[in-house]
Amino acid sequence: MPIVPFPERVRAFELDPAMPSGALPIFGEYLDRLGRNAANQRLLSWFLLAFGVAQFFTGAGVVLPVGILALVGSVEAWWRYRAYVRVPDTRLKREAFRQVDIAADGLVAAGRSVGVRLPDGRWLRVRLDEPYRLLLAAHRRVWLLGRGPKVFVGFPGVMRVRRARIFDAPPADAAVVAPAAGTYSPRLDPVLAAHRRRIARDHRALAAFLLVLAGFAGWVRLDFPATGWITWTLAGAALLTALVAAARSIAHHRPLPADHWTELRAVLDGPVRIGPRGARLSGLTMLADGTVVGFRMPTADPSMAANVAATGRLWIAGVPRPGGATAGVPGYPVLGTVWLG
Repeated sequence: MPIVPFPERVRAFELDPAMPSGALPIFGEYLDRLGRNAANQRLLSWFLLAFGVAQFFTGAGVVLPVGILALVGSVEAWWRYRAYVRVPDTRLKREAFRQVDIAADGLVAAGRSVGVRLPDGRWLRVRLDEPYRLLLAAHRRVWLLGRGPKVFVGFPGVMRVRRARIFDAPPADAAVVAPAAGTYSPRLDPVLAAHRRRIARDHRALAAFLLVLAGFAGWVRLDFPATGWITWTLAGAALLTALVAAARSIAHHRPLPADHWTELRAVLDGPVRIGPRGARLSGLTMLADGTVVGFRMPTADPSMAANVAATGRLWIAGVPRPGGATAGVPGYPVLGTVWLG
């Protein structure tokens, strides 16, 4: 049962600069799914905005349609921002990534603003959350997609890309980020801990939005009784989902209790499929006693699926047992749940 404490001994998914980005296994399908999700969100937003405008002509007054437009408009603005930052243009699917290795003094940071010195002396600037800043400090390389001052940046071990810009100088007041080192058990892994804190913040933000939505639905029902059971159902569903999100936030805020990773060989029984809720994959693996068991991830993070498919390895936090187990990649912001047996 191999126990791996150091990140340099861990294989991980990396973007291949030898082919166009849209043709990369799993990553190309991931880009297509991002584009479809963005298009579906825009369609839903237009429908909801039209519904809000229509309320002006139904005798509902002014407060209700203005409230609907404000709520839907804020959601639409958030969706558009995420699509702008994370979804590359269609034309970029025909281009290949360019790998950039980061020198010892070529990585600087000023808060969330990170600068990477490029081979031509210019600086790449990108805003990153804590997990990605720690990731670059330990694994000092990035991949660039696109030409000109505006590019997208890819990172080791993950599928997500971020929009960035190239400047002649690094971010103002930026300090050099020294290469990171240390043990990488699930409990002490700084990248994984920061990733779990980010997931916890996302769940808290979702819970807060759902509470606002539930309050809005309750107000609509009290002031406009004609809405009937629809608004009460919406409010109840929003409250229940908010409670689930809050519970998940608390769970992810705690560190993982396991002190070591267990490396298992994994053989997929089919291609990875990217759906609206995540990636789906399944296959076979072998436990320490030689028992061959099946595994499945019905709604995995695409980065998790890409790492399993690319490396043929499944990393389990602690000792693997039949049932649900926490999976990840040591030293990378990759986390998921795998079902064994």
